[in-house]
Amino acid sequence: MKQLFSKVLSPTDIEHRLAVPSEILWAFDFDEAHRCADFQVKDKGGQKWQFRCSTRKKDFHPKPVVSKGWRRFVKDKRLQVGDKVLLYKDFECDSPYKIKTMKKVFRLFGEEVWLES
Repeated sequence: MKQLFSKVLSPTDIEHRLAVPSEILWAFDFDEAHRCADFQVKDKGGQKWQFRCSTRKKDFHPKPVVSKGWRRFVKDKRLQVGDKVLLYKDFECDSPYKIKTMKKVFRLFGEEVWLES
């Protein structure tokens, strides 16, 4: 399983859409005409979520975002600014994308300690 990215959530990520790094676009089967890819992720409880990753249509820099399904996920998982999300691609599984959410618990010897939520 390969981690695609990890991100501490910002207000925009919580309230609107999840901005993701352009470097992960290779991991999705993009519809070039519509500049988007629908994909399903599985959380630690086995629940499946439908998301859409899309890019800007009229800009050289794609600035990909996850929009469709994201707000529902945020609400159902009770995510807040400062929480962390990790997305993985599993090459050996029937559900190729996995998602983890984490909450910062405390700092210990200058390091942040996170627990999966």
